[in-house]
Amino acid sequence: MPLQRGPTARTQHTPMPTKLRTFALLLLISACLPQPAGAQVKCTAVSPDCVVVGEWDLSVGLGAGVRTNPVAGRSDIPLYVIPQFSYYGKRFFVDNLEPGFTLHEGAVHTINLVAAPGYDRVFFSRSDPQNLLVNSLAAAPGVGAGAGGDNLGSGDGRSAQEFPTHRRRTTYLAGPEWLFSYGRFAGQLSALYEVTGRHDGYEVRGAISTPLIQTEHSLIANAGFTWKSAQTVRYYYGIEGFYRPAAALNPFVKLAYSRVLSERWTLNAFVHYEYLSDEIGDSPLVSDPSVVTAFVGFNFKVF
Repeated sequence: MPLQRGPTARTQHTPMPTKLRTFALLLLISACLPQPAGAQVKCTAVSPDCVVVGEWDLSVGLGAGVRTNPVAGRSDIPLYVIPQFSYYGKRFFVDNLEPGFTLHEGAVHTINLVAAPGYDRVFFSRSDPQNLLVNSLAAAPGVGAGAGGDNLGSGDGRSAQEFPTHRRRTTYLAGPEWLFSYGRFAGQLSALYEVTGRHDGYEVRGAISTPLIQTEHSLIANAGFTWKSAQTVRYYYGIEGFYRPAAALNPFVKLAYSRVLSERWTLNAFVHYEYLSDEIGDSPLVSDPSVVTAFVGFNFKVF
C-alpha cells in the first residue's frame, strides 16, 4: 500500500478492462501524496506536515482501524498502534522503512535515490517489517508462513483444495524517484528494482495529491497506481505449475483528514482503497480483488 512517501507508476502492462480504465481515470482526478521532501520547509508553526531539517521526528498513532486481507483463508489485519519516524538531513533522509538520498532539489522538481520494502508480503507473514514497524499491526491468527511455505486454500471460497507455495521473504526495491509540484498538486513517480535477489522484479509507483480543505482542518485526496512486473506478481500470487500470472497494474485512492489539537496531539483519520488487477485477483490464492485500509485515532508527537 504503499503511500507512506507515495506510490508509483510503470511502463508495460496488460490491457485493462473498460471499467478498470474508467476507475483508474477517476483515481487520477482526485489524487494525493505526502508533501514531497524537496518542498518541505523548516517548521514555523504547529503543523502535521512540518519537517525540521536535521532532527529526528517520532510519533505514535493510537486508535482503531483495519486492513482487509485479500488472501484466501487469512484474517483481516487490525490497526491499533501506528508508530512513525523520519529524519531529513541536507541530502540523506529516512521515512519509516524507506531511506533515500537527494541528488537534486529544486523549487518544483526533486530527484532522489530511494529504497523501499516490498509491500505484498504483509498479507502472508506476521513477521514482515511493515507489520511490525510501520503499521505495528497486531497479527491475526493464521497469518504467517511456515518454514516450508504456506498451504493456502482456493480463493473461490468453495473448494477445499490446498496449494503448497514457497515462503515469501522480506524484499527491498531501490531506484530513482521524481517528486514534483504544480500549483496545489504534488506528484511522485519512482521506478524500483528488487535488489535482495528474491524475484528480480520491478515496480513503478506513481501518485498525485491535492488538498481539498486546508484550514484548521486538513483533508487531502490521493490517487495513484503501482505497476508490478510479472516476476513480482508470480513471487507472491503465482503457483508453480498451476497459475502463472503476468504483470499487474493496481490503482488506488486515499482520503486523509487531520486536525491539529496541540503542539503534540493531532486527530487523524484516513481511508485507502486499492483495486487489485485481474492478474492478482484471479489467483487461486486470492479471495477478494481489493484491499481497504482505514484508521481513526490520535497522533502523539514524541519528539
